[in-house]
Amino acid sequence: MADDISGLYQARQPLLEQLRDKLETETKAALGNLKHIDRVSFRVKGVQSFTEKAQDRRTTPPYENPLVEVEDQVAGRVIVFFLHDVQIVLERLKRTFNAVERKHMRPARDEEFSYESYHLICIVPPHLKPDGWGARDDLPTTFELQVRTIFMHAYAEPQHDIGYKAASELPGQVRRELAWIAASAWGADQAYERVQSWDAANDARKQS
Repeated sequence: MADDISGLYQARQPLLEQLRDKLETETKAALGNLKHIDRVSFRVKGVQSFTEKAQDRRTTPPYENPLVEVEDQVAGRVIVFFLHDVQIVLERLKRTFNAVERKHMRPARDEEFSYESYHLICIVPPHLKPDGWGARDDLPTTFELQVRTIFMHAYAEPQHDIGYKAASELPGQVRRELAWIAASAWGADQAYERVQSWDAANDARKQS
């Protein structure tokens, strides 16, 4: 089964890569006049990563047709400088694309610190579908967009390798270290937000 779904997924990758390029261009154009954008990037999910997700029995309900149902086969990420930029970018993205789901990924309890990111699930726009897309019935109908601050991203990427992929193997002390790093990233975002607010208010005073 794994070999079958891997082969089917791999056969569609050229179309997914074309969609990735079109979505990245569209997103950069939509955000082009906004300040404090660090980067915009899109990727196509790797074959192994897709196969593992498609066969993950913890998914509720399990995928019946993962080639269509897995939402992040193509995914984009927007990294911004400050916390207040997150909502500005999210609103612009929702005006650009048809978002059918929005999630704020964060720890369940306020006293916990861990991964944090904002996710949108959007419909693939008809005008961005590559040539040949409509000839197949095994392609996704959605793509994912993530919006993070620089500090959210600085925590999330290393943590994904160290913590998420081996969570059951990590000793308690290491998990506490990861929580401390997450708390430091959260605190840095809060501090930068205060500094940026002061800077904006100071500029306004000088101009008045």
